[in-house]
Amino acid sequence: MLVLNQALTWLSVNYIGGLPVDRIATVLSVLLSYLLAHLFRRIPASNPSARHLFSIVSTVFLFGLVQEQYLGLVHLTVGALVIYALMRLLQGSLMPKAVFLVAMLHMSYSQLRRQWGEQDNKDGQVSFDYTGAQMVFVIKVTSLAFCLFDGQQRDAAALSAYQVKNAIAVDCVPSLLEYLGYVFFFPGFAVGPAFEMATYRRMISFDSKAHRRQLNTRAYSTLLVGLFWMVVYVVYNPTFTFLYTTTGKFAQMGVVAKAIYLCTTGVVARAAYYTAWKMSEGACILAGLGFDGIDESTGLVRWQDISNVHISSVELGTSIKELIDGWNIGTNTWLRHHVYLRIMANTTRREPSPSPSSAAAKKHVSQSSSSSTAATVLTFLVSAWWHGFYPGYYLTFVIASLVSNAARTLRRNLNPLVVQSNSA
Repeated sequence: MLVLNQALTWLSVNYIGGLPVDRIATVLSVLLSYLLAHLFRRIPASNPSARHLFSIVSTVFLFGLVQEQYLGLVHLTVGALVIYALMRLLQGSLMPKAVFLVAMLHMSYSQLRRQWGEQDNKDGQVSFDYTGAQMVFVIKVTSLAFCLFDGQQRDAAALSAYQVKNAIAVDCVPSLLEYLGYVFFFPGFAVGPAFEMATYRRMISFDSKAHRRQLNTRAYSTLLVGLFWMVVYVVYNPTFTFLYTTTGKFAQMGVVAKAIYLCTTGVVARAAYYTAWKMSEGACILAGLGFDGIDESTGLVRWQDISNVHISSVELGTSIKELIDGWNIGTNTWLRHHVYLRIMANTTRREPSPSPSSAAAKKHVSQSSSSSTAATVLTFLVSAWWHGFYPGYYLTFVIASLVSNAARTLRRNLNPLVVQSNSA
């Protein structure tokens, strides 16, 4: 909306130090989603169609009118319809593979289009566009496709506990309205968190009247965390930037001062992600997302962790694994359960495990280790592809896969020595 855009520009120039308008619009849309979440909860759980429709309309309002991402809405709507058709028309293992390929290629086009456009950007600012929402979209639709495939499997023993919990039976395939409500769920549409269809269905059926205070407390405490990190970013981002490390002044600093500056700059840069993820997470909680049923023994509500980041694990983690597991959790969950473990499962089916007493047992262990390494590298490459086509992504994720494997090997071989030493 032109009037809203002008108002946000005036606010930025006069009170927020010239912060880009697209970022202000994103924060505003997230804050508005809290109000909409209260309205969403007032819709009776007995009327799921009304909840689906409310979610879709709210996303059109927030992402279209407030953030002015009209082209993005068109892209994601068309993409959603095409992928839904693939889910209904294709059968067997071909279906999730086709959905994965189509969704990723469509996102790749959007990311390349954005990247080429940035080459003409003179001010060096990266504008927010619909590719962030499309990344969340890809996780959702590909996860749904694999869950539908899991629901077709006759041998439940071949599925992991996660797959069993989220599998969708043949007679429970979502309708078009439910599917669009899931894909266009308004609080987490732009920045996440991503989640499974089973999680969405539990939220839709959740009558939160008896748990309003608990929901409000959890949601608004999460919002406060996001607002804290927003203040950190707005106040310190002008001072601590990675661009400063290319200047002569930084070159003249001592080694310790450089290290402190780089560490502080990293925290400030991550504060932008903490802000978006925590604020969006709070709105999702307020709508009821994360409801995981009622504990029969206590009668209390069980809550699923839907957080996209565990800040303490990222900032204070004691291992590479802890840091990786705490960052962008929705994406990590998707990569683990719908990429890595499925690659490993295919490898296991091709290479049956020999009997422990056989002469080939040791050789099989070596092959399994090689398969695990290959699966790890492929998973990190998929992660790089999902993030985009900047060379730094591929350098980062390939190195991360090697570091992750090295850390796993060191822990497997050295940890028993430490444990035995402490026991003695």
